[in-house]
Amino acid sequence: MNNIINRKQRCWNERLKKCIQDNGYTQESFACGLNKKYNTQFTQKTISRWVNLGDAKNGIKYFPDFENMVLVADFLGVDVGYLTGETDEESFSLEKTCSYMGLNGESIKALRGITHPENEANYMRKDMRDTFNKFLSAEGFPIFFHCLFDLYLISKSPHRTEKLEFENKDRAIDYMRKSEYFGKIARYELNEALILLINEIFPKPSLSDLSNKE
Repeated sequence: MNNIINRKQRCWNERLKKCIQDNGYTQESFACGLNKKYNTQFTQKTISRWVNLGDAKNGIKYFPDFENMVLVADFLGVDVGYLTGETDEESFSLEKTCSYMGLNGESIKALRGITHPENEANYMRKDMRDTFNKFLSAEGFPIFFHCLFDLYLISKSPHRTEKLEFENKDRAIDYMRKSEYFGKIARYELNEALILLINEIFPKPSLSDLSNKE
């Protein structure tokens, strides 16, 4: 049982410290932020103990009260389970999304950074979501993505030369030239696929369309 608690304490210490630093706080400013938002009375010393659980010098062997853990997690925009190691993503909802989409947390957060679904009052964000939905649901998107994937595979091939064994230098140079040629083809196909995708989403108005409007 002690091993389980020790692992969770180490996880709490590492992730809490990282979250505080990533958000640009010192221990003192973090305490001030908590106090201002939740009307608490935490001090820098309190935060120091929280990020050093299990440290005999601090005399703190146990986690903060659950209510305080909830406040800390809420302030940092993560779940308590992330801080204690129940999930490696910042929230259980993010973990579920990653599992469903097969993408990592950074990719999901990047997509969310574009759409901001919680900000319904911002009409610009709604238009951005509509644009994104149109892009992903277009018939030409799978073709575009496969072209992108082909380019990704080709871009990795030159880095594999270190693991490949060639009979001589000329064979190695020939391999690199072929990789460069296929890379150019892949870039051209990707560019064409993107143009077709854009034309599908935003078709150009024809002269007959303009005359009908008049």
